[in-house]
Amino acid sequence: MISVLYVGGKEMSIPQLSGMNVHLDYVQNGMIALSAVQTGDFDAVIIEDQLPLMLPSRLIKELVSAKPGIPVISVVRGNERKKELLDDFGLGLFSYFEPEKHSGDELFAMLNSAKRFQDFKKDAPRTAQRHFSGVGFEKIVGVSEQMLKIYHLMCQIKSKDVTTVLYGESGTGKNLMARTLHLISLRRDRPNIAVNCPAIPSDLLESELFGHEKGAFTGAVERKDGKFLAANSGSIFLDEIGDMSPSLQAKILRVLESGEIERVGGAETIRVDVRIISATNQDLENKINDGSFRQDLYHRINVFPITVPPLRERKEDVLPTTMSILKSLKKKHKISVNCLSYDAMQTLSQYDWPGNVRELENTLERVVLIHDKPIIESDDIKYILDENRSSLSVSHVEKAPTLDSEVAADPVSKKETGQQASKPVVEINTSEIKTLKELEYEAILAGLDRNNWNMTTTSQELGISRMTLYRKLDQHGLRKEDG
Repeated sequence: MISVLYVGGKEMSIPQLSGMNVHLDYVQNGMIALSAVQTGDFDAVIIEDQLPLMLPSRLIKELVSAKPGIPVISVVRGNERKKELLDDFGLGLFSYFEPEKHSGDELFAMLNSAKRFQDFKKDAPRTAQRHFSGVGFEKIVGVSEQMLKIYHLMCQIKSKDVTTVLYGESGTGKNLMARTLHLISLRRDRPNIAVNCPAIPSDLLESELFGHEKGAFTGAVERKDGKFLAANSGSIFLDEIGDMSPSLQAKILRVLESGEIERVGGAETIRVDVRIISATNQDLENKINDGSFRQDLYHRINVFPITVPPLRERKEDVLPTTMSILKSLKKKHKISVNCLSYDAMQTLSQYDWPGNVRELENTLERVVLIHDKPIIESDDIKYILDENRSSLSVSHVEKAPTLDSEVAADPVSKKETGQQASKPVVEINTSEIKTLKELEYEAILAGLDRNNWNMTTTSQELGISRMTLYRKLDQHGLRKEDG
């Protein structure tokens, strides 16, 4: 049973609540609500869009202050209330609900997530709670069951100096997880150094990590300390450790086993006290099998593995993550956006996000820069998502012949010529090779001709949206008379 305090509503104000496994307590204003949450034990609070004595935004702030972590769901019955939603998420709003659009299943999912999150907050260590608030772009955002399991794992090792590796696809937020692991640890007041291993050329990475002596190589005009010394007594985050060369892996292994490093070109052994947190988007066991990753290092870093699930597997996190990103973008670009429409949120939730949170952030930034308006609609987002997927499906473009196919079509056999088939002589007229733009033009024009310029049918056939098709017509200067 989910216990809910409903502020400003009455029975049947939200018909979707009927028949749910929910216990409702009704209060009519914010002052009574504040008293109720301080004395009662509620899993969530629902507040109406209009309240006597206190504005909804003010009540959200007061509720979260009076009972930190209490999930608050705001009822939205018109666009006026949407103007405040983004700021409300910054104050601690958990989610919002539109009675005319959201289904009962969607509302129950919100309440169920709220209960799970509330249960976690009650049990989480005080030092960790502020980093698992679900609010703020600089903190972990996520209320799904998968994320709550990760929070529990992180809390289990908050006071332990354990080596941790984070697994997950690119863009899932592994760097944010690593930062949080440091912030909830006993080393929180010590240095926290992050190193993006693939971003540094392999021949320079050793010097970057361990430092170098003067004259160790060309350009080494003075002694330099590396990242491990900078992180001494604190934590170091090695992002994409799977890309590290085997020789450098051996030196990381030495640090883990003995806590010793040496500068490049130096003979002095230096002891360091560093907690190593690493991350990878690769299957390290496969890399061990192909000989590109050391098995002994794998067992040293894999003491406490944590797998970060992709965004497509935790749809519940799309809304809080979106609102957190929008809040950051509003401040960064000084834009007028306040909210996403219900249809826009459905569009975001139904997309698979192959680039995960990083792709979501980039998509939203493009959307708000193109459409600087208070409420972002679904069509505004679909335009960008179409670009993310692909500008055009070329499935209807004839496949260009390969060298092998041209040889196969040659009526002169290998026996007749006495030449080996593996060395055909093929003359290619490069002036006849078409560009991708030309192929795209021809594919669009052919599709329009086949469908008598029916935009809906043509866009479906080409695998793009109508909006993208219209944009492509403008780009190519296509008009009906061209057909």
